[in-house]
Amino acid sequence: MIRKAIIFSCIFLQSLIGSSQGTYQAYFGNLHSHTSNSDGTGEPGDAYTYARYTAGLDFLAVTDHLEQIEEIIFISEEWSDCQDDANSATVNGTFVGIAGWEWGSPVHGHVNVFNTGNLITDAVNLWYTTDLSAFYNWVLTHPPAFAQFNHPGDGEGYILTNWNDFEYISQANDNAFRLIEFQTVQQATDFYENALSTGRHLSPVWNQDNHSADWGTKNDGRAGIWTTSLTRQALFDAINAGRTFATMDKNAKIWIDLNSSPMGSQVPIQLSMPFHLYLSDATNESWSSIKLVTKNGVFMNLGAHTGNLDTTFNINLTTDEWVFVRAIQADSNYLWSAPVYVTGTISNITDNNGEVPFQIFPNPTREYFTVNTNEANSSIEIFNMEGALLYTKEFQKMLQLNSGVLSPGIYLVKISISGKSYSKKVLITG
Repeated sequence: MIRKAIIFSCIFLQSLIGSSQGTYQAYFGNLHSHTSNSDGTGEPGDAYTYARYTAGLDFLAVTDHLEQIEEIIFISEEWSDCQDDANSATVNGTFVGIAGWEWGSPVHGHVNVFNTGNLITDAVNLWYTTDLSAFYNWVLTHPPAFAQFNHPGDGEGYILTNWNDFEYISQANDNAFRLIEFQTVQQATDFYENALSTGRHLSPVWNQDNHSADWGTKNDGRAGIWTTSLTRQALFDAINAGRTFATMDKNAKIWIDLNSSPMGSQVPIQLSMPFHLYLSDATNESWSSIKLVTKNGVFMNLGAHTGNLDTTFNINLTTDEWVFVRAIQADSNYLWSAPVYVTGTISNITDNNGEVPFQIFPNPTREYFTVNTNEANSSIEIFNMEGALLYTKEFQKMLQLNSGVLSPGIYLVKISISGKSYSKKVLITG
């Protein structure tokens, strides 16, 4: 559903607040690929070389199927060789090779497991095809392993539970299962929001799931990771912190933070918090749609925008629990940010240490702004900082004002609702 009275098109301004993503650099890669160690082609060393030099990736994970690796592990040491090839391919600051494996169940779905040197050694007995709890337990008892839910909904002709509809098991399980992978827009549309609504804390990535010698060139989709440096440990730390994004455009990146807390974070709720959005494309493509999405649906529609975007505005979240951004480029390529999670509740909303029960957006603004009280019989007064009354009007629930008639500067907006008055400052830029 679309939160009523919050749909608007806007012209954005450059952020006046320091960008939280400035601490981090976005790196692009692929966290799901196969070689001849299972049902792909080539050797892991070939995959890492191709990903680095031909595809131009910053990182690649080779994740061959567990049961096929385990069948031959004691004969030809494929798993050990894959780890050695990943280490040999890694040049910190330039490229990172990652060795992982894919657990597969025709009943529950597929999962990639990373950051472990171990395998499930009785995989050929196929116990894992029905015993999801046993698989979860294996991951939890082999720290610091973490996992990624792969291509939800892709049942390949089987009846698929999608991990019992992403059932929330425990905090420990939630902490170990960090990622959700998309390979199609439909997978994101059908499962991303639903998975978050179970209480899981999942960050999105786009992967290619290569089965041919096209590691990184199968399409332009990428897993994006915001991290402090290009090392394996820094990438894993960023994944565990939730700083990832999924992009169908190899040159595009997205970042959000709420109240200066990066995506992936849990933020104590306040009535009004600054939301920072950064969208960038190296080829300067335009955006046909930019939407903030919460547990309650589309929270805010920012409309279309030309070129790169770096903006901050205040939002009020009450029962929304999490918020992420879904952006669509003019050529229909999608990007999904990781969420920021909102914790706690707001009580006594009308007396909350000076906070106000209405929204003004965008703020700062340039050409117009919208006031939303969601209350009948509201009124507004606008004062300059010298105390002169410049504007007054009664309205019902929502009012859009042309701020272009005011000179750049700071103004005081006073809103009266149900016999009580609240005030908030608005910055109008030139």
